Amino acid sequence: MSVFTPVTLDEARAFVTQYDVGDIIDFQDIAAGVENSNFFVTTTGRRYVLTIFEKIPRADLDFYMGLMQHLHRAGVRCAAPVSSRNGQLLHELKHKPAALVQRLQGGDIAHPTAENCISVGFALAKMHAAAASFQLPMENWRGLTWWQQEAGRLKDLATASEIALLRSELAYQAGFDQLRLPRGILHADLFRDNILWNDQHQPQIIDFYFSCHEQLLWDIAITVNDWCLDFGAYPAAKLHSENTRALLVGYNSVRRITLAEREAWPQMLRAAALRTWLGRLGYHYYPRVSSLTHIKDHPFSENLLRYFIAQGNEMRALLPE
Repeated sequence: MSVFTPVTLDEARAFVTQYDVGDIIDFQDIAAGVENSNFFVTTTGRRYVLTIFEKIPRADLDFYMGLMQHLHRAGVRCAAPVSSRNGQLLHELKHKPAALVQRLQGGDIAHPTAENCISVGFALAKMHAAAASFQLPMENWRGLTWWQQEAGRLKDLATASEIALLRSELAYQAGFDQLRLPRGILHADLFRDNILWNDQHQPQIIDFYFSCHEQLLWDIAITVNDWCLDFGAYPAAKLHSENTRALLVGYNSVRRITLAEREAWPQMLRAAALRTWLGRLGYHYYPRVSSLTHIKDHPFSENLLRYFIAQGNEMRALLPE
């Protein structure tokens, strides 16, 4: 979360009058993140997050708001958008779409344990199951086409080593048939800072603004690539075997990973790492102007992709029987 569009306290107060949430008693910018402008809002009723959507088309926001509402009603522990007095989930602030979302109690975890990872895998699978009954479509706008476009945009700024890796990995990914894999609605950005842990040590999911229809295995790989890192090896990039197995066991206890998914696992880890690396390269070479911006470690993301390339099919050994 970041602030690209500053909002004054008076502007925030005027915005929340559209909701039955009470009066604002505290208002703060949020620095973490890279896509939207976000603010903590505390009212006489409860706590919220106010988000101004900087780039997401209004039509896509209907999907994200609807999905969050659907999952919350289905019993998934996740942030839910607040309906205004006229029943709308979206309004405008500073001439941009904006929403008020429940602020969940709890905090994120920087260094997860195996027990945390089991819970995350279980929560991800439950989210996939609950999302299966949500009917609105959403294309994956961070898939192969975007990878190719983003690599083209970066070719005049990236280093020779980065360009060589991008070209070879894009060629590898383009030749891979993913059509046989189970599909559904993904979170597609379930990093450690997108889960908050409540007092009962239960994971609560936030930030669904990359959600889309895609191979479910890709969501598992994206999640593993952040939650199951061996933090003791930093700046080298590798997975922590125990935590990886734990997350996959937690997921597999709800939805069995198929034989086709097992075969595709090494490739999907690379695909997830490529997506993250490309995104962080873009933020590095084309930084966005913001009063508060959090930029993440793109060399580490490159190292993780190279690690998966070197490991090859050995990554299948981490999958549950």
